[in-house]
Amino acid sequence: MNQAEPLPPLDLRRTKCPLNFVKAKLAAEKLEPHQRLEVWLAPDSDSTFNVPNSLRQEGFLVEVTLREASKLTLYIAKRRDT
Repeated sequence: MNQAEPLPPLDLRRTKCPLNFVKAKLAAEKLEPHQRLEVWLAPDSDSTFNVPNSLRQEGFLVEVTLREASKLTLYIAKRRDT
């Protein structure tokens, strides 16, 4: 299997709801099955709950990995069973 180039992180820390969800979803829809997308959100906003939950409702796998003072990092992948 050929590995695709790693995707650059999608920095949505200054993007407000619901536009940050829309941008994350559009980027996630372009993922190949073996890729995952790193998304950065502002750590002190409603987005830290809304964006991951909305992406899960849309059928994506979402892992919240790091909560730092400057950002919340999500990893998004397509479900393999769909």
